[in-house]
Amino acid sequence: MDTLVFKSKSFIILILAKFISSIGTFIQSMAFALYVIDKTQSGLLFASVLMVALVPRVLLSPFCGVIVDWLNRKRLLVTLDLISGGLLVTIALLIGSGEISMPVIYGIAIALGVMSAFDEPMVMTIIPSIFKEEKALNAANAVNMIVLALGNLIGPMLGVLIYTNFGIVITLLVNGASFLFAALIQTFMRIPTDNVSNEKRTLSKFRTDFAEGVRYIWHDKRMKTILLCIIIQNCFFNGATQVGIPFVSRVDLEVSNTQFAFIEVVVIVGAIFGASLSGVLKKNLTADQLFVRMINIIGVAFLCIGIVAFGVINNSQISFYLILALYLVLGITSINVTIAFQAELQKEVDNKLLGRISSIVMALIMASVPIGQGLYGWLFDVFPSEVPFIISALVILVIAFSYRQVMNKKQYESEKNTVYPST
Repeated sequence: MDTLVFKSKSFIILILAKFISSIGTFIQSMAFALYVIDKTQSGLLFASVLMVALVPRVLLSPFCGVIVDWLNRKRLLVTLDLISGGLLVTIALLIGSGEISMPVIYGIAIALGVMSAFDEPMVMTIIPSIFKEEKALNAANAVNMIVLALGNLIGPMLGVLIYTNFGIVITLLVNGASFLFAALIQTFMRIPTDNVSNEKRTLSKFRTDFAEGVRYIWHDKRMKTILLCIIIQNCFFNGATQVGIPFVSRVDLEVSNTQFAFIEVVVIVGAIFGASLSGVLKKNLTADQLFVRMINIIGVAFLCIGIVAFGVINNSQISFYLILALYLVLGITSINVTIAFQAELQKEVDNKLLGRISSIVMALIMASVPIGQGLYGWLFDVFPSEVPFIISALVILVIAFSYRQVMNKKQYESEKNTVYPST
């Protein structure tokens, strides 16, 4: 990883702010999960809280990108963190030592879901505002991924600790304080404002700018090909990992609660390790070559999980730890696909358009997750456990092969049309 990114004061502040606020968010998410289950004993209500937080991100993200492209990004980032922190602290103080009703929980989840719809496109656009070189972009994206993964690792553990010892209201105060502190330190960032123009911002202009983002993706054949491959891969990847691996571990292998908890930890560790190695893995490779290589490894890993799930090993403990090792490989490879794709977006797209384009892209990718989860829930009910993993392996290997064929064809056509000087 290129350590030069740590010489940028603005980047360090951005990453520190994201780290602190992500820990606060994961603390609250875990506390809400425990609170709703404890108070209602309802799986449906628990799932509904998760859904209402996700829906605003999926529905609003494409449109939030236009606003990110219009406004001063630093000011918008600080303002949204102030609103999030102020809202949480105010609710916590109003409730006092009382209990939180389900409507209040839904309201908080929706409000924070709306705020987070702005977050990803803002970070995506701020990073290339700070760094222009491809190597630095890759390193900065890798650091961002490591920070999010660490937040995902530390936050839930702290969430359990704080909720168990101090209750749900204190978790709101902690998350609110994390947002307010993030807003405070982000005021010291220096971010270029070349995306801001004096054009009049109207509904008609909003529609035009949004349509411009859609047209850009549609007419850029390479971007469209990569995006289609990632959406399909993401659907089958998330279905197999988020539904399949926990299902097989608990139902077929009958692992303990402690072993079951390792599943989430392993993929986060894989993401951290993979992001740390991103510079080494990409060395001397183009983004297209890295993409194909990582996708191939993912396909082979799923094939191996399918073989283990078939029951070729009679010892369930050995089978479980083999699956965990393969899950670690999946975490390492998948994070590098994400980092490479983000860097390509940041490098190829004009920063003035990056907010709307990246937000549309991320919303499409995010929408594939529940589709994959639903599909694999059905597959594991209908077929033996090894079949869904083998389906994932075959689909993902076909994606890698198809993408390589498309890129080879484009390279051939490019070389064919090249005019060489006469000797």
